[in-house]
Amino acid sequence: MRSVCACVFLVLAGCTNQPVSVLQEPAQKQESRLQTVERIPELMGAFGVSGLAISAVSGDQTLVAQGFGQTLDAEPFTVGTRCGLFSATKVLASLTYARLEEEGSLSLNAPLGSYIEDAPQDWQNVPFFRLLNHTSGITMVVNQEEFATLAADPNATNASVYELVRDKPLDYQPGEYSRYRQSGYAIGEMVLQNRLNTDFATLVDDTIVKPAKMTATFHPASQANEQAPVLLSAGGYQTTAADMAKLFKAINAGTVIAPQTWKQTLLNEAYLFGDYSLGSVIEYSDDILTVGHSGGGARANVRYAPDNAVGAMVCTDDQTNNGLAMPLARMLIQEIISGTAPPLPMLVAVPNYAKLTAAQVIEAVKRAEQEGDRYNLSRIEPFMNEVGYTYLAQERFENAIKALTFNVERFPASANAHDSLGEALFEAGRYEAARERYRMVLELDSGNEHAAAMLTRIDQARAE
Repeated sequence: MRSVCACVFLVLAGCTNQPVSVLQEPAQKQESRLQTVERIPELMGAFGVSGLAISAVSGDQTLVAQGFGQTLDAEPFTVGTRCGLFSATKVLASLTYARLEEEGSLSLNAPLGSYIEDAPQDWQNVPFFRLLNHTSGITMVVNQEEFATLAADPNATNASVYELVRDKPLDYQPGEYSRYRQSGYAIGEMVLQNRLNTDFATLVDDTIVKPAKMTATFHPASQANEQAPVLLSAGGYQTTAADMAKLFKAINAGTVIAPQTWKQTLLNEAYLFGDYSLGSVIEYSDDILTVGHSGGGARANVRYAPDNAVGAMVCTDDQTNNGLAMPLARMLIQEIISGTAPPLPMLVAVPNYAKLTAAQVIEAVKRAEQEGDRYNLSRIEPFMNEVGYTYLAQERFENAIKALTFNVERFPASANAHDSLGEALFEAGRYEAARERYRMVLELDSGNEHAAAMLTRIDQARAE
C-alpha cells in the first residue's frame, strides 16, 4: 500500500514566491560547517528542487539560515522568501493548544458537550484532544461539495463548518482510529472563539509570533477578506526560514513554551495515538526524539528535538520536489546532535528512477549497498515501494512487479511490501498471483482491511 505523508486541500494551501522584508540573521551565524548543508546542491539535483530555504538552531544559536537556488518565479530563494507551511501549520496549533492547556485557559480532556451547547449526542463525551489527533470520528469536511461554497465565502466561520458536519454520522467510534480529518480543527477553533472570545490567528500572534519577535508569519485569511477564515489551525500559514529560526530560539528560551512542557504534553498517553499527537508527528531516529509536522506534499517540514533544544525547518515552493524537505530536516537535526553527517537518501543513489527500468534501479540499489554508510540503507523498502508505484502510475506494470518483487524478497516479513506487490499484480490482471500476495498480507497482519477489501475486488474482477 502506498503511504500518504501529507494532504493538500483548498483552504490549507497558500504559498507565494515573493520575498518579504525581514531582519536577516547575522552573516557569521549563517556560515555553517555542517556537511549536510554542503550536500544540499547534490540533494536538490537528485530531488529535482529548484530552490529552498533552511534554518537550523541549537540553543540560542542559529547554526544556519540560508537560501539555495531560485523560486519558481526565478527569484533568488533566501531566508526571507515567504513560503507556505501548509499542514505544517499544525506545529503552530500544537504549540498554541499546549500553551492554553498549561495556562488553564482550556482543558484538552474536557468533553465536547461541556464546550458546545448543542453538541450532537455522539459528540457529548468526546474529549477535546480527539479533535487534534484525528481520533474524534467526526467526518471529513473538505471533500464535501458544500465545503467549496463555504470556503469561497469570506463571511463563513468555523461555526459554518460545524453546521456542515454536526448531523452527519461519525466515521468511526472516537478513539478507534486516527484518520486525517481537518473538521476537528475547525470545531476546535469554534470552541476557542466561543470560550475565549478570540480567533486562532489572534492566539497565534499573542502566543507565538509576538513573543518570538517573528515578523513574516501569518495566515492570508487573517489579513484579507477574500478567503474564509476557517481551518486556520489545520494549514495555510506562511512564514520564512528566518522567522522559524526565531521560533526555535524562543521555544528554547521558554518564551513560547518550555521545551519539556511541550514534550510532556505531546507524549501524554491519552493524546498520543500511534506516532501522532496534538498536531504533531512523533519521531524517533537513532534515539533522537523529534516532534513536528510536514505539509504541502512535503514542501515544508518542521522538526524539533525538545531534549536537545535543536530545531530545523526546510521549505520550498517546488511542487515536484519528491519530498526533499522530509529527509533534509531530519538530516540537519541528526548531524547537529550527533556531530556526524547522516547518510544520504536513497534517491541520491538512483536519481531520475522514473526514466529507468526496474532492473536498472535494482542494480543501482545493490551498488549503493556496497558503498558502506554513504546511503540510508534503512530506507530501501519505502524507496522501492515508491519506485513500484511510480511505474504503476506510468502503466509500466512489469517494471512495477519486478521492483516490488525485489522488495518482497528483501523484506519478506513486511505486510506492506506484499500488499504493494499484490496491487501491482492486480493492476496487471494477474489475479491469482495477486490473491496469493493478499493472503500473505493477512497472514502477517490479520486485521489488514485493505487486503481483505482487495480479495473481494479480485473475486469481483474474476467474475466479470
